[in-house]
Amino acid sequence: MGVVERKEREKELRSESIIDAAERIFFSKGFEHATMNDVAEEAELSKGALYLYFHSKNELCMAILQRSLLILKNKMTILHDDNILTGIEKFARLARLFIAFAKEYPNHYNSFLSYREHRGNCPATGKVIKGTNEENKKINRIISDIIRMGKADKTINKDIDADKLSLALWGNFTGIMPSSILHDRSSLDYNPEEVIKYHFELLINAIKA
Repeated sequence: MGVVERKEREKELRSESIIDAAERIFFSKGFEHATMNDVAEEAELSKGALYLYFHSKNELCMAILQRSLLILKNKMTILHDDNILTGIEKFARLARLFIAFAKEYPNHYNSFLSYREHRGNCPATGKVIKGTNEENKKINRIISDIIRMGKADKTINKDIDADKLSLALWGNFTGIMPSSILHDRSSLDYNPEEVIKYHFELLINAIKA
């Protein structure tokens, strides 16, 4: 490994350690109460050094969101690459995958809800925004690919628009679903998971061949 490659690798490792520190601070204190000083101290950096990597709390939150998308994408890739399940079976399992992710990574799941808030305060051409957009596109592509698999194996209606359905489903998952799954269950008259499963059952009945 050359000098340039080594420095780039060290920079990437430092960036990841800062995101680790930001997660610990933001998840424990909450975004509103946390400061960049808190993150710098947790990461064992000076505040000036921290700003060399991330310009604001908003940009750090977007970096956490990018990591959240990557975690979910990796789980979805396993489902996508399964050679046994049919397209409609994979589509049905997306519901369980979404719920499992929300339970295992509730703080990361919550980061989806604040996307617009934090994106608006970050440089539109910055590395973090570009990375987040790319992960988001990859997830949409996985969902649309699963739908196309179902159309190809004739388990999903051939007239279904894979791209539009993917965008609608992903939009629902990053909006209504998170607030339902993470809501205080004691105040509800229903099981949020059952509502989400029911939502998928309706979709499956509507799109299956």
